[in-house]
Parts: sequence; structure tokens; C-alpha cells
Amino acid sequence: MISMGKQTDKELAEQGWEKRFSIEEHRAEEYKSNYEELGFEVLILPTVEVETDRTCDECIQADTCSLVTIFTRPK
Repeated sequence: MISMGKQTDKELAEQGWEKRFSIEEHRAEEYKSNYEELGFEVLILPTVEVETDRTCDECIQADTCSLVTIFTRPK
């Protein structure tokens, strides 16, 4: 997992990253491999480091699992 400091979805989009979804950290590698096989670069960030529209706040605050957000962009 890469740590880039807190960035907004807009900043990441300006760098060509498309937000895909958030998932439990232990499952992220499976999706990373799948996207790479399809020809994408993959960026995985801890969800707490991504400025979102706040729809994920409840899960993040519950801290019942480590959530990461997956972003992709064409190679």
C-alpha cells in the first residue's frame, strides 16, 4: 500500500486516477492483481488518507476493519 499523504478525490483525478471502490485491506491485493492484468496502474490508499464525500465516515470512525480505497489509471 502506498502512502501519499491526504489528497482529495479531485487532486487524484487531476493526476489521472479514477476512484474505483473501498474495501477491507486484506482483500485489496486480489483486486490490484486483477486491474494490473487488465493493463491499469493501481494505487491503494488508506481510506482515511483520501478526502471523500464523507459517505464512508461512519465505517471509518467505527474502525472495525482497515479500509483502503483503490484507484486505477491506464498505463
